Formats: sequence, structure tokens, C-alpha cells
Amino acid sequence: MVISHWLRVVLIIMKDLLCTYFLALIAIAFCACSDSELPTGGEGGASEFVDSRDSQIYKTIEIGGRVWMAENLNYYDSDDSLYNRTHCFKDSASYCEKQGRLYAWNVSMVACPAGWELPSKADFDSLLASVGGGATAVDSLTARGFINDVKGGYYFIGYSSFFDEYAYFWTRDEVRANNARSVILENGRSSISYDETYEEFELSVRCVKEQ
Repeated sequence: MVISHWLRVVLIIMKDLLCTYFLALIAIAFCACSDSELPTGGEGGASEFVDSRDSQIYKTIEIGGRVWMAENLNYYDSDDSLYNRTHCFKDSASYCEKQGRLYAWNVSMVACPAGWELPSKADFDSLLASVGGGATAVDSLTARGFINDVKGGYYFIGYSSFFDEYAYFWTRDEVRANNARSVILENGRSSISYDETYEEFELSVRCVKEQ
């Protein structure tokens, strides 16, 4: 009976050790799946990306074969004077927490993390085509989780406006000197449109993963 008892104890210990071993293997495999990024799970699948520069976590989503951030960028480098040309709406950190920072165009060109980039108009065209076109894109992108709220507004030489009315996004396409292509979403409208915007305006940034 004594032998039987200790045999059971040994078996229980071995079982616990095996469980711990396999859990450790699963954790190692999970962490090694990519650099700070969880798998997307295919088209429309949600994931997360951790920006190694400041440890901020962004939701991501795959649409049309491209992986996009499903949140506005909120990166600021206090050691780089270039980032003096980025602001929170009304200079309030609470707005950055809600809808990310606003960036002058030249800052937006370099603000995305390594492996990500500011999208071109062609990238946005492909995104809209993948959800049925620009006429109903806001509804479609909201349903997929790409958009939560059409908000953000802009910042320009100390003046902020339209936080609750519009979302403006930069593309990397310069239209002419000092003007770049921008994307406009209006609260209450299903369509998405393009415009050209003076590069000193500060708009929102969505990053897309490099191909």
C-alpha cells in the first residue's frame, strides 16, 4: 500500500511536470510567431501590433490582402524636433488617447513603425474596392472594425477644429508643391472622398504594413 501511494504521487508529479513543459512550449511558440505581432487569422481577421518604440498596442486588420492598423497612430518622439510638428487636438492628451495624434505631412511620412508605411492613394483605392467601393465605404469599414468613430479633425498653427465632424488622413502622395493627397470621412455620411491639403496642416495617420 505504501509503494502504491508513492507511485501515485510520482505519477501526479510527472503529470504536473509534463503539463508545465507543454505550456512552456506553447508560450515560446506564441511569442516567436512574429516581432510583437499576433497572427491575423486571414482576411478580415483582427490582431494586434506592439510598437517597440513606446510599447503602444494597436489593433490591426487584414482587408484586401493588406494588413492595416485599425487605430490612428499615436507616436511622439520628444527627442526628435521633427515631432514638434505633431499635436493632440486642442493640445489635450485625452484627444490623442481617443483618436491618435495629428501630424504635419512630412512627419507623417516617417512616423509609422519599422515594417509599416504611410499608405498611398492607390493603397486606399484598393482598400475601398475591397469593401464595395467608396460610396458605402464608411459603413463597410465600420462593420469590419477598421473604423470605430469618424472623428479626429485637424490642427493648424494652434487652431483645432472639426474633431466630432470629420476624420482626415494623409496619404504619401504629394500632389504639387506643399500640397499632398488626403482622405476625408464625414460623420453621418457613408462615402469617402479625396482632397489635396496644405502640408502644414496636421491630420491623422493610419499605417499599412509594407508588402
